[in-house]
Amino acid sequence: MTQSTLIPTEKTRIRLHPERAVYDRDAMYRVIDEALVCHVGVAVGGAPRVIPTAIIRIGDFVYIHGSPANQLLVALEAGAPACITITLIDGIVAGRSGFGMSMDYRAVMIFATAEKIIDAEEKARLVAAFVEDICPGHQVRAPKPKELAATMFLRLPLTEASLKIRNQGVLDPEADHQLDTWSGVIPLQITAGPPRNCRDLKPGIAVPDYARTYRRGPTAR
Repeated sequence: MTQSTLIPTEKTRIRLHPERAVYDRDAMYRVIDEALVCHVGVAVGGAPRVIPTAIIRIGDFVYIHGSPANQLLVALEAGAPACITITLIDGIVAGRSGFGMSMDYRAVMIFATAEKIIDAEEKARLVAAFVEDICPGHQVRAPKPKELAATMFLRLPLTEASLKIRNQGVLDPEADHQLDTWSGVIPLQITAGPPRNCRDLKPGIAVPDYARTYRRGPTAR
């Protein structure tokens, strides 16, 4: 049985503002599931590389994918350790001084070694999972064998990870409270605009409800 709480390691223990540390799996998984993009860091030829890429979670694993020619993915496939970060900005914190400016956020950091997915059927299932995660309800044709062959999928376990949450709003020193300037929090969220039809869309195809009502956020699922 998977433990509901991750045990902090030397890598994942949060030392700066430890009161903001969260090691609860469910809370961490909610952040991962809400995210569209992660940043993957790895050393390639002794030099650091970081790329943004889509990420999904299935159970206690996260998955990323890309071209087999991607240097970063090739390094991960060969066993290079990865550091994956996910950050969701929930608000701009407007303090009364430059040092009082901040952001409320939820940030996940994952340390793991990747495993390459070989099985074509599993890769096809992952294509469907990525589609459903990014745009729930969207219908696509089945992937072609050459498309699957031209895509590398990597699986990474969620065994060494942590979540850090800042949701305190303004934390100005008491001496600044009497200043004649506004302070507060400006909430942020992803807002979808009206869908735009593809220029070569077949005539007679209406915009589906899932596109017109698309939402991304903690209450969207």
